[in-house]
Amino acid sequence: MSTDAQSASGSVAWRRVVLWAGIPLIIGALNEFALLVSIPAVRAEFGLELHSVGWMVLAFLIADAAVLIAAGRLGDRIGRRRIAVTGLSLVVVGSLLCAVTPSFQLLILGRVIEGFGVGAVFSGLLAIIVDSVPAQSRGRAFGLWALIGACSVLVSPMVGGLLAEHGSWRWIFVLNALISVVALLTARRYVSAAPQPSAPAEAKPARLVTSANYVAGTAVTTLVYATCGLVWLAVVYFLVMVLGFGLTTAGVMFASYGVWWLLLPPFTGRFADRIGVRTPIIIGAALCVIGCATLALAATTQSVLAIAAALSVMGIGLAFVVPSANSATMGNVPPQIRGQASGINMTARIIGSIAGVSVTVAFVNSLDAGDVALSAQLVWGLAAALMVLALLITAFGIRRVTA
Repeated sequence: MSTDAQSASGSVAWRRVVLWAGIPLIIGALNEFALLVSIPAVRAEFGLELHSVGWMVLAFLIADAAVLIAAGRLGDRIGRRRIAVTGLSLVVVGSLLCAVTPSFQLLILGRVIEGFGVGAVFSGLLAIIVDSVPAQSRGRAFGLWALIGACSVLVSPMVGGLLAEHGSWRWIFVLNALISVVALLTARRYVSAAPQPSAPAEAKPARLVTSANYVAGTAVTTLVYATCGLVWLAVVYFLVMVLGFGLTTAGVMFASYGVWWLLLPPFTGRFADRIGVRTPIIIGAALCVIGCATLALAATTQSVLAIAAALSVMGIGLAFVVPSANSATMGNVPPQIRGQASGINMTARIIGSIAGVSVTVAFVNSLDAGDVALSAQLVWGLAAALMVLALLITAFGIRRVTA
């Protein structure tokens, strides 16, 4: 086989692995965006207070974070496929329990089981991608992965809104279980079962804290997810409780964010491969600051166009940040500890999400219903401040690395 043919074959192979790794992103989007949009329907069915229904999100995120590091380390030792298969099986069980639950307490139990499963699956995803992709193509690989996530983010709020408004929110969990079964059945083909060899001294986990790009990239990613936790839940509250949108319409509003993820990640990933990871993150973080500040302004003017414009700017910004931050974080991690590195990074993301969601719920609950606009403005102002911090960490902490 010629060199060109081998290169083409290798390119196809790693793309298939990345496509498989995108299935958990679809599962994650359903568990985040589709469920966020359906929160008012769940609240109405069980007669819940606002602070109680927030646990439908938080219980999942806490369970997710609880297993990520241990699952990543175990994946290094016994093989990533076993961990992925176990996690996907738990997602199926948890989703089906949520779909048929007669009580909110069992719904929370199902969400915890789902969280454990999703945490196990996500613990090794970054490692699975880096293991399969040549160094010079990692920006493109993470761009493709982000593109799959974009499709999920674009579609899942609409699906969640449609199902909750015209059918039942329970069908979201049925769909989640079916997609998890597809990933489960195809894991053997695309995920290596082989464990990693024992790590030499120079590749011990302690090396992660001495890697500037790993530490800074993980910090930036944590701030991004905290920002998303602040932004998305507050957007749903604002659209439904202040502007009086229906659930389907609220879901469609997220398209102004997600559409940019359909267009940009393949190009932003290539951009990072060519010029290094720092500049794309700086560009993206600056755009996110502008987007969050525009949302805070829109809370005062209650302009639908301003909200759509702000979500669009954030979508463009994150399409620059996320592929490059992933590449910066994992690019120089030795193979023997990539599972642990991936698990730590994913845990940091979830901690960011938990913090963002918790702060949003606390702000909304501390004010009367008529003051949701004020609480949203405060939350979005805080989100802008977090992205300023992410910009500074990138500028001073991430080295200019090219493939």
